[in-house]
Amino acid sequence: MTENEREEFIFDLSHHMVSKLSHAGIFAMAVDQMCTILARESDEQLCKIGPSNLYKKDKKKHKKVKGF
Repeated sequence: MTENEREEFIFDLSHHMVSKLSHAGIFAMAVDQMCTILARESDEQLCKIGPSNLYKKDKKKHKKVKGF
């Protein structure tokens, strides 16, 4: 098998396997792949990429209110 034939076979096999997955399975694979990609980024770059509501530098601790 040449390198091009191997690449095409891998693509076709991947397409076949993904086509048999449920929507939840496809979503889980996509999230896993995105985690792998984002793990390569620095903390600063992750903060730039993500929306501000996902990461706050100065997180305040919430005090638990006692009583009613």
